[in-house]
Amino acid sequence: MTSNAYNLGRIAAIYRDAVQHGEPTLAFEVRQGAGRFVFLMFFSEEDEDAKDRLFLFLRNTNYMLELKLYGNHFTGGTKLYLTPEKERRIWDELQVTPGEVSFDWERFFAELNGAIPQKLALQSTLDELRRVWPTARDRLPDVLDEAEKTVLLGIRRLPASKRPRDRTLRKLYLYTNGSAADISRLIQALTGSNITLVWTNEAEADGRSFADIFTDVARAKATR
Repeated sequence: MTSNAYNLGRIAAIYRDAVQHGEPTLAFEVRQGAGRFVFLMFFSEEDEDAKDRLFLFLRNTNYMLELKLYGNHFTGGTKLYLTPEKERRIWDELQVTPGEVSFDWERFFAELNGAIPQKLALQSTLDELRRVWPTARDRLPDVLDEAEKTVLLGIRRLPASKRPRDRTLRKLYLYTNGSAADISRLIQALTGSNITLVWTNEAEADGRSFADIFTDVARAKATR
């Protein structure tokens, strides 16, 4: 790992907004030089380590960097370090050959940091996730519960001692056709009623539609 700490403090605005709105997922692309860098973060109260983990998907080379973040992400103190291998992967993405040109890492990260959006609608995050998921999903460990189960079967009420897991609810972004606003409303209804989702990996299973799940939750609330 290099001794230089690189600043990504401008992520604070959208990180803070996602936490405050109970939408603990970020996904957006930044184009820098010849490179296309997709920032992916999946954080929640149930996974303490995830709040300091950034996945940086390199679109040109189809490579996923997992980066540890340091500092206070709410106040603009976010920093990271790179290993020589991760530096090489970024050079490859930028189509830069080390030694042939002078490369300034401080300048690169200053420009990358400066391009981080200060507002990020949930629909934008959802669209970016759906765009990169077919390529990136096998490179994202521990982002979803039972990741192989992608067919939505229905709902299940949880005991009072448990709550729906973000890693389960997050599948709504990826395996339904719901809009961001509708998914947000459904997640609020599920968490408010302590109801989770049931998924299967049986391709022949008769899955439930997004609209069906809304109806199921309304009925469950009425009979509580």
